[in-house]
Amino acid sequence: MLRLRELRPLLSRAIGHVAVKNALFLYGVQISSYIFPFITLAYLSRVLSPEKIGLIGFAQSFVWYFNTLTEYGFNLTATRRIAIEKDSPETVTRIFNAVMIAKGLLTILGFIVMMAVVLATPKLRANWPLFPISFLTVVGGWLFPMWLYQGLEKMGQVAVRDFTAKLLGSVLVFLVVRHENDYLLAAGLQSGATVIAGIISLVLAPAICGVQFRTLPWREVASVLRDGWPVFLSMAALTLTSSTNTVILGFVAPAAEVGYYIASNRLTVATRMLVVPIVTALYPHITHMAVKSNAGAIAFLRKYSLLMALPFLAISVVLFAGAPMIVHILFGVKYEPSIMLLRITAFSPFFLALSHSYSTYYMLAFGYQKAWSRIIIQSTVLNYALMACLLWTIRPTVAMATIGTALDLFTLGASYYFYRTNTRKRQDATAPIGG
Repeated sequence: MLRLRELRPLLSRAIGHVAVKNALFLYGVQISSYIFPFITLAYLSRVLSPEKIGLIGFAQSFVWYFNTLTEYGFNLTATRRIAIEKDSPETVTRIFNAVMIAKGLLTILGFIVMMAVVLATPKLRANWPLFPISFLTVVGGWLFPMWLYQGLEKMGQVAVRDFTAKLLGSVLVFLVVRHENDYLLAAGLQSGATVIAGIISLVLAPAICGVQFRTLPWREVASVLRDGWPVFLSMAALTLTSSTNTVILGFVAPAAEVGYYIASNRLTVATRMLVVPIVTALYPHITHMAVKSNAGAIAFLRKYSLLMALPFLAISVVLFAGAPMIVHILFGVKYEPSIMLLRITAFSPFFLALSHSYSTYYMLAFGYQKAWSRIIIQSTVLNYALMACLLWTIRPTVAMATIGTALDLFTLGASYYFYRTNTRKRQDATAPIGG
Protein backbone atom coordinates (compact mmCIF):
# COMPACT_ATOMS: atom_id res chain seq x y z
CA MET A 1 0.00 0.00 0.00
CA LEU A 2 1.27 3.46 -0.88
CA ARG A 3 1.41 5.95 1.97
CA LEU A 4 -0.18 9.35 1.49
CA ARG A 5 3.18 11.12 1.23
CA GLU A 6 4.25 8.65 -1.45
CA LEU A 7 0.98 9.04 -3.32
CA ARG A 8 1.12 12.85 -3.53
CA PRO A 9 4.09 13.10 -5.92
CA LEU A 10 2.52 10.42 -8.15
CA LEU A 11 -0.73 12.39 -8.31
CA SER A 12 1.17 15.63 -8.96
CA ARG A 13 3.04 14.07 -11.87
CA ALA A 14 -0.17 12.58 -13.27
CA ILE A 15 -2.09 15.86 -13.07
CA GLY A 16 0.88 17.69 -14.56
CA HIS A 17 0.98 15.41 -17.62
CA VAL A 18 -0.20 17.24 -20.74
CA ALA A 19 -2.66 14.47 -21.66
CA VAL A 20 -4.27 14.58 -18.22
CA LYS A 21 -4.47 18.38 -18.30
CA ASN A 22 -6.13 18.30 -21.69
CA ALA A 23 -8.58 15.64 -20.49
CA LEU A 24 -9.57 17.89 -17.58
CA PHE A 25 -9.99 20.89 -19.84
CA LEU A 26 -11.96 18.82 -22.33
CA TYR A 27 -14.34 17.85 -19.55
CA GLY A 28 -15.12 21.56 -19.30
CA VAL A 29 -15.90 21.68 -23.01
CA GLN A 30 -17.86 18.44 -22.77
CA ILE A 31 -19.95 19.74 -19.89
CA SER A 32 -20.79 22.84 -21.90
CA SER A 33 -21.58 20.82 -25.03
CA TYR A 34 -23.66 18.00 -23.54
CA ILE A 35 -24.27 18.36 -19.82
CA PHE A 36 -25.67 21.89 -20.02
CA PRO A 37 -28.19 20.93 -22.73
CA PHE A 38 -29.14 17.94 -20.60
CA ILE A 39 -29.68 20.11 -17.52
CA THR A 40 -31.68 22.47 -19.70
CA LEU A 41 -33.79 19.53 -20.90
CA ALA A 42 -34.55 18.63 -17.29
CA TYR A 43 -35.95 22.17 -16.85
CA LEU A 44 -37.77 22.23 -20.18
CA SER A 45 -39.45 18.90 -19.42
CA ARG A 46 -41.33 20.72 -16.68
CA VAL A 47 -42.17 23.79 -18.79
CA LEU A 48 -42.90 22.19 -22.16
CA SER A 49 -45.06 19.18 -22.92
CA PRO A 50 -43.52 15.86 -24.06
CA GLU A 51 -44.90 16.73 -27.54
CA LYS A 52 -42.83 19.94 -27.75
CA ILE A 53 -39.77 18.17 -26.34
CA GLY A 54 -40.28 15.54 -29.02
CA LEU A 55 -40.45 18.17 -31.78
CA ILE A 56 -37.25 19.87 -30.62
CA GLY A 57 -35.48 16.52 -30.28
CA PHE A 58 -36.67 15.46 -33.73
CA ALA A 59 -35.34 18.68 -35.32
CA GLN A 60 -32.00 18.41 -33.52
CA SER A 61 -31.62 14.79 -34.62
CA PHE A 62 -32.44 15.74 -38.21
CA VAL A 63 -29.91 18.59 -38.16
CA TRP A 64 -27.26 16.20 -36.84
CA TYR A 65 -26.97 14.74 -40.35
CA PHE A 66 -25.59 18.07 -41.49
CA ASN A 67 -23.40 18.46 -38.43
CA THR A 68 -21.78 15.16 -39.42
CA LEU A 69 -21.35 16.44 -42.98
CA THR A 70 -19.61 19.60 -41.74
CA GLU A 71 -17.42 17.74 -39.22
CA TYR A 72 -16.39 15.32 -42.00
CA GLY A 73 -14.25 13.35 -39.56
CA PHE A 74 -11.84 16.28 -39.15
CA ASN A 75 -11.92 15.93 -35.35
CA LEU A 76 -9.93 12.73 -35.94
CA THR A 77 -8.04 13.20 -39.22
CA ALA A 78 -7.11 16.89 -38.80
CA THR A 79 -6.25 16.34 -35.13
CA ARG A 80 -3.89 13.53 -36.12
CA ARG A 81 -2.20 15.58 -38.86
CA ILE A 82 -1.72 18.59 -36.59
CA ALA A 83 -0.42 16.40 -33.75
CA ILE A 84 2.20 14.99 -36.14
CA GLU A 85 3.11 18.38 -37.68
CA LYS A 86 2.83 20.55 -34.57
CA ASP A 87 6.54 21.43 -34.66
CA SER A 88 6.04 23.06 -38.09
CA PRO A 89 3.93 26.25 -37.65
CA GLU A 90 3.71 26.82 -41.42
CA THR A 91 2.29 23.33 -42.03
CA VAL A 92 -0.17 23.72 -39.15
CA THR A 93 -1.38 27.02 -40.61
CA ARG A 94 -1.97 25.44 -44.01
CA ILE A 95 -3.86 22.50 -42.49
CA PHE A 96 -5.93 24.91 -40.39
CA ASN A 97 -7.00 27.04 -43.36
CA ALA A 98 -7.65 24.06 -45.63
CA VAL A 99 -9.91 22.44 -43.05
CA MET A 100 -11.77 25.68 -42.23
CA ILE A 101 -12.45 26.34 -45.93
CA ALA A 102 -13.61 22.76 -46.46
CA LYS A 103 -15.89 22.91 -43.42
CA GLY A 104 -17.32 26.25 -44.56
CA LEU A 105 -18.23 24.86 -47.98
CA LEU A 106 -19.78 21.78 -46.39
CA THR A 107 -21.81 23.98 -44.01
CA ILE A 108 -23.29 25.99 -46.89
CA LEU A 109 -24.04 22.82 -48.85
CA GLY A 110 -25.67 21.25 -45.79
CA PHE A 111 -27.96 24.23 -45.17
CA ILE A 112 -29.15 24.30 -48.79
CA VAL A 113 -29.89 20.57 -48.79
CA MET A 114 -31.60 20.70 -45.40
CA MET A 115 -33.98 23.51 -46.32
CA ALA A 116 -34.82 21.85 -49.63
CA VAL A 117 -35.75 18.61 -47.85
CA VAL A 118 -37.70 20.41 -45.09
CA LEU A 119 -39.76 22.50 -47.50
CA ALA A 120 -40.45 19.49 -49.74
CA THR A 121 -41.69 17.26 -46.89
CA PRO A 122 -45.14 18.11 -45.45
CA LYS A 123 -44.44 16.67 -41.98
CA LEU A 124 -41.24 18.73 -41.68
CA ARG A 125 -42.64 21.84 -43.37
CA ALA A 126 -45.33 22.13 -40.68
CA ASN A 127 -42.62 23.05 -38.15
CA TRP A 128 -40.02 24.47 -40.55
CA PRO A 129 -38.70 27.32 -38.31
CA LEU A 130 -37.28 24.73 -35.90
CA PHE A 131 -34.82 23.50 -38.51
CA PRO A 132 -32.83 26.65 -39.40
CA ILE A 133 -32.82 27.52 -35.69
CA SER A 134 -31.40 24.10 -34.82
CA PHE A 135 -28.90 24.42 -37.71
CA LEU A 136 -27.05 27.06 -35.69
CA THR A 137 -25.32 24.16 -33.89
CA VAL A 138 -23.78 23.20 -37.25
CA VAL A 139 -22.54 26.76 -37.76
CA GLY A 140 -21.05 26.73 -34.27
CA GLY A 141 -19.32 23.42 -34.99
CA TRP A 142 -17.75 24.89 -38.13
CA LEU A 143 -16.49 28.00 -36.30
CA PHE A 144 -15.00 26.10 -33.35
CA PRO A 145 -11.70 24.50 -34.54
CA MET A 146 -11.54 22.07 -31.63
CA TRP A 147 -9.40 19.74 -33.76
CA LEU A 148 -6.73 22.46 -33.92
CA TYR A 149 -6.60 22.95 -30.14
CA GLN A 150 -6.66 19.19 -29.56
CA GLY A 151 -3.85 18.49 -32.02
CA LEU A 152 -1.67 21.16 -30.39
CA GLU A 153 -2.81 20.03 -26.91
CA LYS A 154 -3.91 23.55 -25.95
CA MET A 155 -7.49 22.93 -24.90
CA GLY A 156 -7.00 24.80 -21.64
CA GLN A 157 -6.83 28.08 -23.55
CA VAL A 158 -10.43 27.86 -24.80
CA ALA A 159 -12.15 25.55 -22.32
CA VAL A 160 -13.14 28.30 -19.87
CA ARG A 161 -14.47 30.59 -22.61
CA ASP A 162 -16.44 27.77 -24.22
CA PHE A 163 -17.83 26.78 -20.84
CA THR A 164 -18.87 30.38 -20.08
CA ALA A 165 -20.61 30.96 -23.43
CA LYS A 166 -22.71 27.82 -23.16
CA LEU A 167 -23.44 28.38 -19.48
CA LEU A 168 -24.88 31.74 -20.49
CA GLY A 169 -27.12 30.05 -23.06
CA SER A 170 -28.45 27.63 -20.44
CA VAL A 171 -29.05 30.39 -17.90
CA LEU A 172 -31.01 32.37 -20.50
CA VAL A 173 -33.25 29.35 -21.09
CA PHE A 174 -34.06 29.24 -17.38
CA LEU A 175 -34.75 32.98 -17.31
CA VAL A 176 -36.67 33.44 -20.56
CA VAL A 177 -38.50 30.20 -21.43
CA ARG A 178 -41.66 30.13 -19.33
CA HIS A 179 -44.50 28.82 -21.46
CA GLU A 180 -45.38 26.08 -23.93
CA ASN A 181 -45.24 28.53 -26.83
CA ASP A 182 -41.60 29.41 -26.03
CA TYR A 183 -40.27 26.18 -27.55
CA LEU A 184 -38.71 27.96 -30.57
CA LEU A 185 -36.95 30.33 -28.21
CA ALA A 186 -35.68 27.38 -26.18
CA ALA A 187 -34.20 25.75 -29.29
CA GLY A 188 -32.65 29.05 -30.44
CA LEU A 189 -30.94 29.85 -27.14
CA GLN A 190 -29.32 26.42 -26.99
CA SER A 191 -28.14 26.51 -30.61
CA GLY A 192 -27.01 30.13 -30.46
CA ALA A 193 -24.66 29.42 -27.56
CA THR A 194 -22.60 27.11 -29.79
CA VAL A 195 -22.15 29.94 -32.32
CA ILE A 196 -20.89 32.31 -29.63
CA ALA A 197 -18.43 29.69 -28.34
CA GLY A 198 -17.27 29.02 -31.91
CA ILE A 199 -16.64 32.70 -32.68
CA ILE A 200 -14.62 33.14 -29.49
CA SER A 201 -12.42 30.11 -30.15
CA LEU A 202 -11.84 31.10 -33.79
CA VAL A 203 -10.89 34.68 -32.93
CA LEU A 204 -8.41 33.41 -30.33
CA ALA A 205 -6.82 30.80 -32.61
CA PRO A 206 -4.08 33.05 -34.10
CA ALA A 207 -2.88 34.24 -30.69
CA ILE A 208 -3.05 30.85 -28.96
CA CYS A 209 -2.12 28.46 -31.76
CA GLY A 210 0.07 30.69 -33.91
CA VAL A 211 -1.98 30.17 -37.08
CA GLN A 212 -2.78 32.78 -39.71
CA PHE A 213 -5.89 33.18 -41.85
CA ARG A 214 -5.06 32.62 -45.53
CA THR A 215 -6.61 31.65 -48.81
CA LEU A 216 -5.30 28.40 -50.27
CA PRO A 217 -5.35 26.71 -53.67
CA TRP A 218 -8.17 24.22 -54.14
CA ARG A 219 -5.76 21.27 -54.26
CA GLU A 220 -4.96 21.71 -50.55
CA VAL A 221 -8.64 21.85 -49.62
CA ALA A 222 -9.24 18.78 -51.77
CA SER A 223 -6.34 17.05 -50.00
CA VAL A 224 -7.90 17.35 -46.53
CA LEU A 225 -11.25 16.23 -47.95
CA ARG A 226 -9.63 13.12 -49.43
CA ASP A 227 -7.80 12.45 -46.16
CA GLY A 228 -11.04 12.67 -44.18
CA TRP A 229 -13.18 10.63 -46.58
CA PRO A 230 -12.79 7.16 -44.94
CA VAL A 231 -13.49 8.54 -41.47
CA PHE A 232 -16.39 10.64 -42.80
CA LEU A 233 -17.98 7.51 -44.21
CA SER A 234 -17.70 5.89 -40.81
CA MET A 235 -19.08 8.92 -38.97
CA ALA A 236 -21.89 9.21 -41.53
CA ALA A 237 -22.71 5.56 -40.91
CA LEU A 238 -22.85 6.26 -37.16
CA THR A 239 -25.15 9.22 -37.76
CA LEU A 240 -27.34 7.13 -40.04
CA THR A 241 -27.69 4.82 -37.06
CA SER A 242 -28.21 7.23 -34.15
CA SER A 243 -29.97 10.21 -35.73
CA THR A 244 -31.95 8.23 -38.30
CA ASN A 245 -33.35 6.03 -35.55
CA THR A 246 -34.75 9.11 -33.83
CA VAL A 247 -36.01 10.54 -37.12
CA ILE A 248 -37.73 7.25 -38.04
CA LEU A 249 -39.21 7.11 -34.55
CA GLY A 250 -40.63 10.60 -35.15
CA PHE A 251 -42.43 9.34 -38.24
CA VAL A 252 -43.85 6.11 -36.73
CA ALA A 253 -44.62 7.13 -33.13
CA PRO A 254 -46.57 9.99 -31.51
CA ALA A 255 -44.58 13.10 -30.54
CA ALA A 256 -45.04 12.29 -26.83
CA GLU A 257 -43.39 8.87 -27.32
CA VAL A 258 -40.49 10.61 -29.03
CA GLY A 259 -40.29 12.90 -26.01
CA TYR A 260 -39.96 9.92 -23.63
CA TYR A 261 -37.25 8.45 -25.83
CA ILE A 262 -35.43 11.80 -26.08
CA ALA A 263 -35.40 12.16 -22.29
CA SER A 264 -33.82 8.75 -21.64
CA ASN A 265 -31.53 9.02 -24.67
CA ARG A 266 -30.21 12.44 -23.65
CA LEU A 267 -29.31 11.10 -20.23
CA THR A 268 -27.49 8.14 -21.78
CA VAL A 269 -25.73 10.39 -24.30
CA ALA A 270 -24.68 12.81 -21.55
CA THR A 271 -22.99 9.98 -19.64
CA ARG A 272 -21.49 8.55 -22.86
CA MET A 273 -19.99 11.94 -23.62
CA LEU A 274 -18.03 11.80 -20.38
CA VAL A 275 -15.86 9.31 -22.27
CA VAL A 276 -15.00 11.80 -24.99
CA PRO A 277 -12.58 14.10 -23.09
CA ILE A 278 -10.41 11.12 -22.17
CA VAL A 279 -10.46 9.89 -25.77
CA THR A 280 -9.69 13.26 -27.34
CA ALA A 281 -6.91 13.99 -24.83
CA LEU A 282 -5.23 10.60 -25.16
CA TYR A 283 -5.67 10.17 -28.91
CA PRO A 284 -2.85 12.58 -29.98
CA HIS A 285 -0.64 11.17 -27.19
CA ILE A 286 -1.14 7.55 -28.26
CA THR A 287 -0.71 8.56 -31.92
CA HIS A 288 2.75 9.90 -31.00
CA MET A 289 3.48 6.70 -29.10
CA ALA A 290 2.44 4.58 -32.07
CA VAL A 291 4.70 6.55 -34.43
CA LYS A 292 7.71 6.17 -32.12
CA SER A 293 7.09 2.63 -30.88
CA ASN A 294 4.23 0.34 -31.84
CA ALA A 295 5.18 -2.05 -29.07
CA GLY A 296 5.12 0.70 -26.46
CA ALA A 297 1.67 1.91 -27.51
CA ILE A 298 0.29 -1.65 -27.50
CA ALA A 299 1.78 -2.27 -24.06
CA PHE A 300 0.06 0.92 -22.84
CA LEU A 301 -3.31 -0.31 -24.13
CA ARG A 302 -2.90 -3.73 -22.55
CA LYS A 303 -2.12 -2.16 -19.21
CA TYR A 304 -4.75 0.57 -19.07
CA SER A 305 -7.71 -0.35 -21.34
CA LEU A 306 -9.88 -1.94 -18.68
CA LEU A 307 -8.73 0.50 -16.00
CA MET A 308 -9.89 3.49 -18.08
CA ALA A 309 -13.30 1.88 -18.59
CA LEU A 310 -13.99 0.92 -14.97
CA PRO A 311 -15.34 4.34 -13.86
CA PHE A 312 -17.94 4.10 -16.62
CA LEU A 313 -18.96 0.65 -15.45
CA ALA A 314 -19.78 2.26 -12.10
CA ILE A 315 -21.78 4.98 -13.89
CA SER A 316 -23.69 2.34 -15.86
CA VAL A 317 -24.58 0.41 -12.71
CA VAL A 318 -25.91 3.61 -11.13
CA LEU A 319 -28.02 4.36 -14.22
CA PHE A 320 -29.51 0.87 -14.22
CA ALA A 321 -30.20 0.59 -10.49
CA GLY A 322 -31.30 4.18 -9.99
CA ALA A 323 -33.36 4.65 -13.18
CA PRO A 324 -36.73 5.24 -11.44
CA MET A 325 -35.34 7.82 -9.02
CA ILE A 326 -33.21 9.52 -11.70
CA VAL A 327 -36.11 9.91 -14.14
CA HIS A 328 -38.51 11.16 -11.45
CA ILE A 329 -36.01 13.72 -10.14
CA LEU A 330 -34.82 15.00 -13.51
CA PHE A 331 -37.94 14.86 -15.65
CA GLY A 332 -40.91 14.31 -13.35
CA VAL A 333 -43.51 11.55 -13.03
CA LYS A 334 -45.02 12.24 -16.45
CA TYR A 335 -41.85 10.69 -17.95
CA GLU A 336 -42.44 7.32 -16.28
CA PRO A 337 -42.13 5.48 -19.66
CA SER A 338 -38.51 6.66 -19.88
CA ILE A 339 -37.46 4.40 -16.98
CA MET A 340 -37.49 1.16 -18.98
CA LEU A 341 -35.69 2.84 -21.88
CA LEU A 342 -32.96 4.12 -19.57
CA ARG A 343 -32.40 0.67 -18.10
CA ILE A 344 -32.07 -0.88 -21.55
CA THR A 345 -29.29 1.57 -22.50
CA ALA A 346 -27.71 1.93 -19.04
CA PHE A 347 -24.50 0.02 -19.85
CA SER A 348 -23.87 2.00 -23.04
CA PRO A 349 -21.24 4.30 -21.41
CA PHE A 350 -19.18 1.30 -20.25
CA PHE A 351 -19.36 -0.44 -23.65
CA LEU A 352 -18.33 2.80 -25.37
CA ALA A 353 -15.37 3.47 -23.05
CA LEU A 354 -14.01 -0.03 -23.51
CA SER A 355 -14.61 0.04 -27.25
CA HIS A 356 -12.50 3.20 -27.70
CA SER A 357 -9.42 1.36 -26.45
CA TYR A 358 -9.57 -0.94 -29.47
CA SER A 359 -11.13 1.36 -32.09
CA THR A 360 -9.80 4.91 -31.56
CA TYR A 361 -6.64 4.17 -29.53
CA TYR A 362 -5.61 1.23 -31.66
CA MET A 363 -7.32 1.15 -35.06
CA LEU A 364 -7.26 4.91 -35.75
CA ALA A 365 -4.01 5.78 -33.96
CA PHE A 366 -2.23 2.97 -35.82
CA GLY A 367 -3.67 3.98 -39.19
CA TYR A 368 -6.36 1.30 -39.68
CA GLN A 369 -9.05 3.80 -40.74
CA LYS A 370 -10.45 1.61 -43.51
CA ALA A 371 -10.83 -1.39 -41.22
CA TRP A 372 -12.58 0.82 -38.67
CA SER A 373 -14.86 2.14 -41.42
CA ARG A 374 -15.85 -1.42 -42.31
CA ILE A 375 -16.88 -2.13 -38.72
CA ILE A 376 -19.02 1.00 -38.58
CA ILE A 377 -20.66 0.22 -41.92
CA GLN A 378 -21.37 -3.33 -40.72
CA SER A 379 -22.98 -1.91 -37.59
CA THR A 380 -25.17 0.31 -39.77
CA VAL A 381 -26.37 -2.69 -41.75
CA LEU A 382 -27.04 -4.51 -38.48
CA ASN A 383 -29.01 -1.50 -37.23
CA TYR A 384 -31.49 -1.65 -40.07
CA ALA A 385 -31.70 -5.44 -39.98
CA LEU A 386 -32.64 -5.27 -36.29
CA MET A 387 -35.04 -2.42 -36.98
CA ALA A 388 -36.84 -4.49 -39.61
CA CYS A 389 -37.26 -7.27 -37.05
CA LEU A 390 -38.10 -5.26 -33.93
CA LEU A 391 -39.74 -1.98 -34.89
CA TRP A 392 -43.02 -3.57 -35.92
CA THR A 393 -43.10 -6.33 -33.26
CA ILE A 394 -42.48 -4.44 -30.02
CA ARG A 395 -43.08 -0.90 -28.80
CA PRO A 396 -41.07 1.43 -31.12
CA THR A 397 -39.22 3.24 -28.32
CA VAL A 398 -38.20 -0.08 -26.69
CA ALA A 399 -37.07 -1.35 -30.09
CA MET A 400 -34.82 1.69 -30.65
CA ALA A 401 -33.27 1.45 -27.17
CA THR A 402 -32.60 -2.28 -27.62
CA ILE A 403 -31.02 -1.71 -31.02
CA GLY A 404 -28.70 0.94 -29.57
CA THR A 405 -27.36 -1.43 -26.91
CA ALA A 406 -26.96 -4.26 -29.44
CA LEU A 407 -24.89 -2.01 -31.72
CA ASP A 408 -22.64 -0.97 -28.83
CA LEU A 409 -21.92 -4.63 -28.11
CA PHE A 410 -21.26 -5.39 -31.77
CA THR A 411 -18.81 -2.48 -32.18
CA LEU A 412 -16.98 -3.46 -28.99
CA GLY A 413 -16.72 -7.10 -30.04
CA ALA A 414 -15.62 -6.36 -33.62
CA SER A 415 -12.96 -3.79 -32.66
CA TYR A 416 -11.60 -6.05 -29.90
CA TYR A 417 -11.40 -8.98 -32.35
CA PHE A 418 -9.44 -6.81 -34.80
CA TYR A 419 -7.11 -5.64 -32.04
CA ARG A 420 -6.48 -9.17 -30.75
CA THR A 421 -5.93 -10.60 -34.23
CA ASN A 422 -3.46 -7.91 -35.29
CA THR A 423 -1.49 -7.71 -32.07
CA ARG A 424 -1.17 -11.51 -32.05
CA LYS A 425 0.22 -11.35 -35.60
CA ARG A 426 2.80 -8.79 -34.45
CA GLN A 427 3.82 -11.08 -31.59
CA ASP A 428 4.12 -14.06 -33.92
CA ALA A 429 6.18 -12.05 -36.40
CA THR A 430 8.67 -10.92 -33.76
CA ALA A 431 8.82 -14.18 -31.74
CA PRO A 432 12.06 -16.19 -32.13
CA ILE A 433 11.82 -19.42 -34.11
CA GLY A 434 10.94 -22.24 -31.80
CA GLY A 435 9.94 -19.75 -29.09
